[in-house]
Amino acid sequence: MLKAFKFRMYPTEEQKQQLIRTFGCVRFTYNHLLKERQKSWQQTGVVDFSLTPATLKKEYPFLKEVDSLALANAQLNLDRAFRNYFKGRASFPKLKTKKSMWQSYTTNNQTHTVYLKNGHLKLPKQKELIKINQHRPVEGTIRSATISARYNEEFYVALLCDVSSIKKESSAKWIGIAYHPKTLIETSHPIEVTLPKFDQTEEKLQHAQRKLSVKVRSAHHRKTRLDQASNYQKQKRKVMDLYLKQKNQREDYLEQLSGKLVKQYDYLFVESFPKEDAHADFSIHDWHKLITKLRYKSQWYNKKFLLINTDGAEESNFVRKSQVLEQLGRHSVIKE
Repeated sequence: MLKAFKFRMYPTEEQKQQLIRTFGCVRFTYNHLLKERQKSWQQTGVVDFSLTPATLKKEYPFLKEVDSLALANAQLNLDRAFRNYFKGRASFPKLKTKKSMWQSYTTNNQTHTVYLKNGHLKLPKQKELIKINQHRPVEGTIRSATISARYNEEFYVALLCDVSSIKKESSAKWIGIAYHPKTLIETSHPIEVTLPKFDQTEEKLQHAQRKLSVKVRSAHHRKTRLDQASNYQKQKRKVMDLYLKQKNQREDYLEQLSGKLVKQYDYLFVESFPKEDAHADFSIHDWHKLITKLRYKSQWYNKKFLLINTDGAEESNFVRKSQVLEQLGRHSVIKE
């Protein structure tokens, strides 16, 4: 079973420059391979997969300065993008840009090339260990590490580990879970989870967007291009930061909900197809993300996850929909 552990990194200036250099080489490799394969596709109708990072290094020696596995994974990601395109699951692969807010690369752990030691992380091509905020213990064996950076200022690492499932004694406790447009869930047994302050973040976001509109009008009045208007760029970044905060609040809320439900109950009976509410604070998309988290966390802790079709179809021989929903007291479970 695979499980990821994400930590904030605090590299030195030299380490930071090496990471940024790796981002650039990975982006260069991905884009160069994409252009060559796009060219062969347009000319012959067949994608030529013969060009690899190893052959690129002969023409561009600076690629030897960074982690070779990061370049190899860039090729694998591009090949996966082409497979998804040919199977109709995605659009044609696009070029990567250095203007993106997030930059990242993935490297593999080969014979102890990636490891943790006393709150520090070892990465290939890094001479010294990188300090991290290891706020939780890492389980299992590290398989790969994905390094990401926001604006090339905030650095993070996600360690993908191979772990065994956690065996816990069964208490036969069960809970029914249904969709609620305001709090996302309502349950047959009340649980206690604090609802994030979405309204405050939304008010700040609307205020920042209004200020951004003023900056746009001011730049147009001065006949200045937006990419050269420093005040506009600063305000644009504030808006993007608030969007990210809003996203993180929702993601953290889903993690708290799913974690509490899975750890406290052995059988989870979940409504499968709720009705959309136009005025909901939580969309059906949020609901399906919660279902995804409940499903894989149930596997981690050896719990039973059962979807209930509330339209009348029975999806499990273990329990009938009526037996669960009759006892589903629709409790308010969230603290405002």
